[in-house]
Amino acid sequence: MALTLYKKKRSFNKTPEPTGGKTSKSELRFVIQKHDATRLHYDFRLEMEGVLKSWAVPKGPSLNPEDKRLAMMVEDHPYDYRSFEGIIPEGNYGAGTVIVWDEGNYEALEPGTKAEQEKSLLQQLKKGSVKFKLNGKKLKGEFALVKLKNAGNNAWLLIKHRDKYAKDTDVTKKDKSVVSGKTLKTIEKTSKNTWDSSPKKKSASKKTRQQRVEKKNDITVRRTPYGEGKKAPFPKTVKPMLAFLVDKPFDEEGWSYEIKWDGYRAIALMNKGKVNLMSRNNNSFNEKFFPVYNALTKWDINAVIDGEVVVLGKNNVAHFGSLQNWRSESHGELLYYVFDILWLNGKSLKSLPLTRRREILKDILPKENTIRLSESFETSATEFLDVASKMGMEGIMAKRKDSLYIEGDRTREWLKIKANKRHEVVIGGFTQNEDSAKTFSSLLVGVFDKGRLDYMGKIGTGFNNTMQKELMTKMKKLVTDKIPFTETPNVNKPSRFRPNPPKAKVTWLKPQLVCEVSYTEITSDGVMRHPSFEGLRTDKKAKDVKKEKVISSKEISKNT
Repeated sequence: MALTLYKKKRSFNKTPEPTGGKTSKSELRFVIQKHDATRLHYDFRLEMEGVLKSWAVPKGPSLNPEDKRLAMMVEDHPYDYRSFEGIIPEGNYGAGTVIVWDEGNYEALEPGTKAEQEKSLLQQLKKGSVKFKLNGKKLKGEFALVKLKNAGNNAWLLIKHRDKYAKDTDVTKKDKSVVSGKTLKTIEKTSKNTWDSSPKKKSASKKTRQQRVEKKNDITVRRTPYGEGKKAPFPKTVKPMLAFLVDKPFDEEGWSYEIKWDGYRAIALMNKGKVNLMSRNNNSFNEKFFPVYNALTKWDINAVIDGEVVVLGKNNVAHFGSLQNWRSESHGELLYYVFDILWLNGKSLKSLPLTRRREILKDILPKENTIRLSESFETSATEFLDVASKMGMEGIMAKRKDSLYIEGDRTREWLKIKANKRHEVVIGGFTQNEDSAKTFSSLLVGVFDKGRLDYMGKIGTGFNNTMQKELMTKMKKLVTDKIPFTETPNVNKPSRFRPNPPKAKVTWLKPQLVCEVSYTEITSDGVMRHPSFEGLRTDKKAKDVKKEKVISSKEISKNT
């Protein structure tokens, strides 16, 4: 990769970043830089071939061998970058604050001269599995970088080997630079290692004043004047744009890809100091997700933002069950991943292409950890879905780069591709098996079709005792004598797996509660196999829950 791409992305008369450097003759060096750019991450760099091979690690390194940290390979950096600490100015690639979080020498696991080790490491890099030993101030011992299969050159995993340095403590809590002893915040306030385009004292122009970075309530907001869009009043409500489900990934020109977040879709409406966080069916999330609401009140902009509220679970992957059970900060970190902007400062942006809307959104994003940009990736959909699947994510989104925002419409300009099979269903009843001490034995669920509730199966797994009791509290209010399904389900029907099922009593419910289930497949008669409860969906109306239409990826290819 050399430094061609690195130099192409930068204007060195506008940034203090280095352009080259001379390496040591006796040892290989590594550095990990903590980088507060659009989103906080750690840049992991290994010296090879006179440059620094580099990976962006969103969650930082871990000393726990159970943690497999995603590491996205980026362009090579010059050798002297290993000592860079300071501020990359606004308007430059990677704008933000940088500290040297850890540094030292490293070596291949096979002994030898520097040249012999480097040759071995380059061969491993080519094969997609690099094993090495770090001798840093914070990180010590053996590590591996493993490229995910079919993931092109980008997606790798950073893994700690089991040795005497392995432990389950969070090493990223050590937040100071090993060079200066300063934190990111201190560097941001005190560093002189930055570029100033106006060294002489001049009164700022009106435009410059509008573009300055302002500090409000510890949140940084970029004020940028945008003349684009159509003049429009502030909307009172918004129906979010929806996506079609496609059967498998496709690789075509003109598409970008995002993570499909496993959470609640949420629209943020902010104008003249008034803030509302609303669900897709226009219910308020202000109290339910108060940390997100509080962060939005500090953003101090007049805008309408589209995004998803999530709670990160194991391996920092969004987990819907954790979100559904979230009550306070003790239940996990609540985040708002934003991916689109519809209205800004009196103008509708819906008629702008997606790429431009995202540029505007990125430019006004606050430096506040609760509100994060849902990154867009220009890669192979097949490879990206493979990575998402291996990480346990729900799936990916495919969006046309030139797509307009069509409010309330399910369009083929936006597509969802699932790594695992999931479906929203309506609860129409529950069963209680004879001699069972459980609150209930299974849920009877279905989907609406032309006003009728078609049965899709019974769910007997996925909930614990606490969840069952909470569900029963809600279901008792909906008990009815009327069978809600089009056809009465035979809950005592034997199967080859259970030739003598326990006798079950059915209680019917008014079809108002919506839940999400995972399953292995849908049989020819429309019933789910091995369904498992994932959580209630309070953000969706029962009447809107229908069998999801799946379109063929071949149709997309034809129309591209």
